[in-house]
Amino acid sequence: MSEDERTLVMLGEALAKVARPHDCDDVIPVDVRTALWSLGVPCTDLTPRQELVARLWARKRNLLTAIQGHWGGPTLTPPSAA
Repeated sequence: MSEDERTLVMLGEALAKVARPHDCDDVIPVDVRTALWSLGVPCTDLTPRQELVARLWARKRNLLTAIQGHWGGPTLTPPSAA
């Protein structure tokens, strides 16, 4: 697994933890904030979840775009479904 693929997995896990249902007054747990910092997404206990979700998705989209740019696609094109 490449470093980019590992980062994608970690971003997905962070998104699952941040975007899960929560009460309005819930703060983001320390372990989740630590994981976000390690992914390059700085935050505090006052950072809104909406902002974090937006930043994580932006990071994930950029990484997916970068990875897909290097992929040559399949060697054979399947027949059309017509």
